[in-house]
Amino acid sequence: MSLRTASRHKWHKGCGESRRLPEGGGDEVNTPPIVSPEEWQTAWENLLVKEKELTRARDALAAERRRMPWMAVDKEYRFEGPDGPASLLDLFEGRRQLVVYRAFYAPDVTTYPQAGGAYPERACVGCSFGADQVAHPAHLNARDTTLAFVSRAPKPRSRA
Repeated sequence: MSLRTASRHKWHKGCGESRRLPEGGGDEVNTPPIVSPEEWQTAWENLLVKEKELTRARDALAAERRRMPWMAVDKEYRFEGPDGPASLLDLFEGRRQLVVYRAFYAPDVTTYPQAGGAYPERACVGCSFGADQVAHPAHLNARDTTLAFVSRAPKPRSRA
């Protein structure tokens, strides 16, 4: 069954699963043209050149970022950690590098559920999603790096 045929039936079957197509619009699905293997190979090779240019540019920018000068942190940051009060230096946990991710948790940045709910019951959905993707920190720790999530959330909520 082609995608165009599946579109008329409002169902798409592929990769061993069925899923309902979005409602609305006409019967035609706006898809790229069907081409020969040779035309596809040429299009892919042209796109690959652009992708490699982008990769090189991104790598150059990352290298430039790593060469940025450092500045001293004079402010006395204080945090409430799992073991009580902590300074910025304490967050390093004796390692050479620290990655700090600020998780937004405030009335003006909170995403509310459709069913209701209010601050401080929910945090930023994007921040929560990012935190959910973090695996065990052993790989970072083995590279002398500590990952710390910081937030203005009340302590009981930030540990959830």
